[in-house]
Amino acid sequence: MDPKSIFSELQDEIESGELAPGVVLKQELIAERFGVSRQPVRQALDRLLGSGLVVRRPDRSLAVAILSERESAELCDLRAILEVAALEQSLPSLSLSALRKAERLNDELSSEYDPLQILELDQQFHLTLYSGCENTRLLRTITTLRRESRRSTMHQQPGAEERINFFEEHAAIVAACAKRDFEAAAQHLRRHLTQTTARLLSKPTKDRS
Repeated sequence: MDPKSIFSELQDEIESGELAPGVVLKQELIAERFGVSRQPVRQALDRLLGSGLVVRRPDRSLAVAILSERESAELCDLRAILEVAALEQSLPSLSLSALRKAERLNDELSSEYDPLQILELDQQFHLTLYSGCENTRLLRTITTLRRESRRSTMHQQPGAEERINFFEEHAAIVAACAKRDFEAAAQHLRRHLTQTTARLLSKPTKDRS
């Protein structure tokens, strides 16, 4: 397996929460897992370090990065700015079938507890609402930022207030879009990203080293 493939697999596991914040990544164990020498593993870890998904600790070991409350807030604020802009461009041409699809996706989300499925359904939900936006660079940037915040789903525990708010806010966004009320839709989306999602991202996680 080459460094790019190792990087991609580890990246997915970090972003989905399978590799939790604080977990130490040991070269020898990763090399054994993938059946390769340490060299491609070292290159893959260097890429993860450069991406900010892992950090170097005082003892020189590498661990999955833990987002600080400030970093979480900055990430969510930036997402809110860009995603509200995408929704504004999308709404005038957003089809009824897209709105119905968004409703179905939110219904599926409300009964789903598998983190990887939640990630996929949540991404589909938002991108469906932005499907009328023709600014491909904007959508690519949003997708990149969403990858960085994917770890929020690992904190969606059954019955948690944030989880309930998560789906209620989705429903409110869709309802406002159905009325073509951009101001209301933007308000709900902004609150969804800067409050509920931000709280999920900033949940404290113990260092598992």
